[in-house]
Amino acid sequence: MKKNVERFPLWGQILYSSGYIGFTIADRIWVTFMLYFYLPPKESGMTELISNKTFLWVLTVAGLATIFGRIVDAIANPLVASWSDNSTSRLGRRKVFLVYGGLPLMLATVLLFFPPSTQATMGNAFYMALMLGCLLFFFTFYVTPWLALIPEFSHTNKERINITTMQAAFSLVGVVIVMIGGYALWGALESSGIEKGRALQYSIVILSVIGLIFCYLSIIPIDEKRYSATPPAQIGMWDSLKLTFKNRPFIPYLIGTICLWFGLNVVSESATYYVTVLLGKPETFASVVFAFVFGVALVFFPIINIVSRVIGKKLIMIISLAVFAVCAVLIYFLGSDALILSPVNQAFIIFGVMGIPVSALLAVPNAMIADLAEYDAVKTGINRDAMYFGAQGLVQKVNLGVATLVLAYLFAAFGKDVSNPGGIRLSAFVTAFVCILGIIVYLFYPEKKIMEVLEESRAASGKG
Repeated sequence: MKKNVERFPLWGQILYSSGYIGFTIADRIWVTFMLYFYLPPKESGMTELISNKTFLWVLTVAGLATIFGRIVDAIANPLVASWSDNSTSRLGRRKVFLVYGGLPLMLATVLLFFPPSTQATMGNAFYMALMLGCLLFFFTFYVTPWLALIPEFSHTNKERINITTMQAAFSLVGVVIVMIGGYALWGALESSGIEKGRALQYSIVILSVIGLIFCYLSIIPIDEKRYSATPPAQIGMWDSLKLTFKNRPFIPYLIGTICLWFGLNVVSESATYYVTVLLGKPETFASVVFAFVFGVALVFFPIINIVSRVIGKKLIMIISLAVFAVCAVLIYFLGSDALILSPVNQAFIIFGVMGIPVSALLAVPNAMIADLAEYDAVKTGINRDAMYFGAQGLVQKVNLGVATLVLAYLFAAFGKDVSNPGGIRLSAFVTAFVCILGIIVYLFYPEKKIMEVLEESRAASGKG
């Protein structure tokens, strides 16, 4: 399946994995701040930049703009995956996309937060949709080939889970930079006398520059061809995509994982609302709350790494979905007398426990999909690693667009302000329901069969 290549050294694993900081910054910027920037609550003092009214029963301007961006992203995933799998670039079939994709990704991230008008206009709505589409296209252009290097740089199960655990740690660093550092930076700039909305814009620029540095630091010094020698796939996009979905274990993995991402995205997009509306705290307090999430996640990374080798990745994901569902139900009561602790302590405990499934979500799925791509290559003799990440991205981006659409509808129909927080609370029950669905689907994932095939193949090739 693979030619003899050099073992990927530890320094290379660390440097490559650090790329997660870069594109995680871009992802968390728009997920965390976009909706709040364009549709702030009345109490924030910021001006709504797009209409918050519903039409055709469930549609909103924010929801439609996000769906447009996700459609662009969904189309881009199999396209970019196919381009990368079939690439013959002298730089390397993955590296060439990373070299040309990093700068446009960060530029689109910045431009998303600089709409043409300071009032709610249709021009802002179209601009939001266009910039989000550009951001998500270049996100896929960079990330899909980057992820495809996981099965190509790792040759044993231990190497694979070590690389994905490192990536999870660096991903967490990116999340911390945005969701703790970003809030702190926003507050510091506002305290210096800059208007709140403008302070957020300046914060986005600074965060994006940091992301750009890591996007290029992670891959420029690495010679891809020394550590990966998988040949071009030489297969068309549609044929490759159909083969991917015909790999039956891929379906339960995909749906189950998507359900947990749905939950995390809803919580991330609602985070500022939880703090300002349910807890009555300033926006910057979100950095304190999420410090508990990331602190617990960081502690659990080595635990997840070790335990997943003992009980398997599947059970880790099922447990994570269950814990996230329980936390989501508790968020419904956040700030109320239904929970015996003070509102702030409620938040610390709920979000601290939520760090456990966040840790698993950042560390485990990339290893699982690398297993699935290698399992497929053993069965078919064709290396289509990028298409697996591209197919996952196609479904995941549509799923996340639906999450934003649902959230925007709940806010518009049931409220997002202190006087009427129904939409914020109902989003928690929607999250819990989706996580329970993920648990049911994951029960059908045949992990034991997949690992037996991989170990047999690795042993036969001397890589076990």
